[in-house]
Amino acid sequence: MSSATAQQNRQSRAAQRQTYRITVTRRLQFAQRHKTSRIGKAFLLDLSDAGCSLESKSRLIVGERLALVLELPQTVLITEAQVVWIDGSRCGLSFARISPIERSRLRRFLWKHLPDAAMSDLLPLFATVEEPHHSQPRLQILR
Repeated sequence: MSSATAQQNRQSRAAQRQTYRITVTRRLQFAQRHKTSRIGKAFLLDLSDAGCSLESKSRLIVGERLALVLELPQTVLITEAQVVWIDGSRCGLSFARISPIERSRLRRFLWKHLPDAAMSDLLPLFATVEEPHHSQPRLQILR
């Protein structure tokens, strides 16, 4: 694959994302689901609530399901992540299964490391609305 085609593929994937990603350079371990004999190491490149990209010397296959152990610094276990794209030694994973406690740890880490530019793009979920016929302001959901 040419470098121009690889760059276009990365830009296309970035445009399709529904969540913000942060750049992260940390080691991670993975294991092939249901096969304890396949354990590997990789470098985490970026991370979001829905997935990540990593670089690994291990040969991964699109569609393969992995369990991930992320040290963020608090350990986060992703019970199941699916390989959705591969570009040389880099690949992208979508988080298919993660417990509520682990998701909370992941989100706490992401929230702390979200860049200021991303914060200004986030729309508020609620607003305080004062209405003349109510004695106190109420919350209104924004959409």
